[in-house]
Amino acid sequence: MDENVEIKKFLALGFDEKFSPKVVSVAEKTAISDIVDIVEKNISGQARPRRYVLGLALDFTFLAQRLSNSDTAAKLFQPDLTESLLFSTYSLITSRGNTTANTLTLEYGSSQEGIRRIEEHVVDFFHSINRSGYPSAYVYNTGQWHKFKDLLLLCFRLSESAKYILCEKLIAYGFSIFPRREYFGRETVRPRTFEAILLQYPRADASENGGLVLQSIANGYYSSDRPHLSIIADKVRTGSARQKRFGDIDCYFGLDLELSIEVKDMHLDNNNYQNQLGSFINMVSASGVFGTVFCKSIESSTRVLLQKVGLTVLTVEDAISIVRTWDYPKQDSAMQGMLHHIAHVEQNVEATSRLLMFVKSVDATHSCLAYANHDGKSSI
Repeated sequence: MDENVEIKKFLALGFDEKFSPKVVSVAEKTAISDIVDIVEKNISGQARPRRYVLGLALDFTFLAQRLSNSDTAAKLFQPDLTESLLFSTYSLITSRGNTTANTLTLEYGSSQEGIRRIEEHVVDFFHSINRSGYPSAYVYNTGQWHKFKDLLLLCFRLSESAKYILCEKLIAYGFSIFPRREYFGRETVRPRTFEAILLQYPRADASENGGLVLQSIANGYYSSDRPHLSIIADKVRTGSARQKRFGDIDCYFGLDLELSIEVKDMHLDNNNYQNQLGSFINMVSASGVFGTVFCKSIESSTRVLLQKVGLTVLTVEDAISIVRTWDYPKQDSAMQGMLHHIAHVEQNVEATSRLLMFVKSVDATHSCLAYANHDGKSSI
């Protein structure tokens, strides 16, 4: 953000965009210095800093400038202006209907100008350039105006050029006491590797058992999505019954089996689901364990049938929709869980190398590539 551009936009609240201030007299320079001193003493010289006084000084200056568009005499330096003369020139609006006005609004001829709206612009200006330390309570800020009539009078005495110079000095002082709020972030977006795997990674390979990749995806998905559960899984084509498991992936919370997942890298329909899931359905129904089928795809009617027997279904397409809502660390955790399964559960070096090569194509700077040799082969 170019702060100079934003300052120009802000000053256009009272001054013509092409306005350029002229050299002001020594008397006006003294008046400007006095105004800045009043602001500084109320902010830096108090046990409880009145930060809103900076805003009031800007409010008063813009108010005087906006009224000078109707009262051309106010564009000149008025060193002899008194409080009584000010309020006889500009009528003070003391009420709005039946409500007493607690802010400053002045009327000149058919023109009415008030500091409430000006202060809203002041708040927006400082906050838009990340100077969030500026107080945003514009209702309270402007309600304090009557305590600072000496400041009001000094601002109204200034010529148009002096008002412009004063605004610049007040803004500079505001920048000095309200540091820019910095946002810490990366310059580039980190590639979402797990999402890319779900969308693009070829799950079939001659050197790998069928279903290996989807089972490793499921392991990564659930290890990231359910970090409070402990996962027990084995290689594909290892009978779950022989390993005393319900499904391909069992997730425990302490002693309790909370979730069991059966993985099928195939399309399920009414003709094949019983053959593919029959024993899993029976075990889940008999035990009351929360069972899930993670599959390539499924007929809508088959999904309904599985839901009726107590199973939930997650297809690859379902997983993609969910993973797209995950932040980068959660997606990366899932990818790391997938790598762990292939490398340390399946213990398949070729499959690990193939996945690392894919990760490299998506994110050549990923930390897991420390385990890949220059030829892409796994060094695990």
